[in-house]
Amino acid sequence: MKSQFLIWAEQNGWHIAYEGFGRTLSPDVARRYPHFPRAYADFIDGLAQCVAPDETAWFLTADNFEPKPEDQFRWNECERISLEAADGDEDIIQEVTAFWDNHLPIVMNVANGYEYYAYRIDDGKIVMGYEPEFEDSAEVVADSFDIFLNKIINGEI
Repeated sequence: MKSQFLIWAEQNGWHIAYEGFGRTLSPDVARRYPHFPRAYADFIDGLAQCVAPDETAWFLTADNFEPKPEDQFRWNECERISLEAADGDEDIIQEVTAFWDNHLPIVMNVANGYEYYAYRIDDGKIVMGYEPEFEDSAEVVADSFDIFLNKIINGEI
């Protein structure tokens, strides 16, 4: 499915850039997600960028999972915003952290505010959520990563 999607993406004006295969995730991400989804790992292997034509949506690649300075957009930006909004409330902080421990962001979209697509670790489904309540707004959009890619190709997402 990866090759089908990338062919479709290139034909539809997405900016696709490739790099060497076999890159590993940053140690922090690997520790947090010891069961990093194989389907997603295979998808981003060798992929440096996968950005929509209007540059408001992009798949997170290995580069995005690398540590970034405080003033740059990071792979866990939605979680960071939610933790900041928790304003030190330990119950909310625990809820937010538990949610993101089970949801790996895979696509970011900033066209209409912050939206994300995430791989739900415990069952492999893809969910979508948006601001301001990133965690509470999460809803399943695809039963697997391949179905998710197919829905993008078919204009359903």
